[in-house]
Amino acid sequence: MEIEFNTGQTLPGGVSQPAARQSASSPTPDTASFSASNSLNSQMSSMSTVRPGQVERAKDLVADKSYPSDEVLNRVADRLVNQSADNSDSQSE
Repeated sequence: MEIEFNTGQTLPGGVSQPAARQSASSPTPDTASFSASNSLNSQMSSMSTVRPGQVERAKDLVADKSYPSDEVLNRVADRLVNQSADNSDSQSE
């Protein structure tokens, strides 16, 4: 979805729409507050980077002799070949 703002545009019937004006309030100083960022950084640093459930899932998949399936391997191989062919075509132009 695209929204277009038509400020300063002439409407049907020759009626013009005035452009948006900025308020004449006093300018704000060029400062920034990073308190929310600092809070998020402290929360992130206290979180564990290891997810035990994902580690167990990975171990199970590695131990599974049928993972990934031949179908998945063939699709990956096809995509790699197609990508390689697309890259070589674009380089030769």
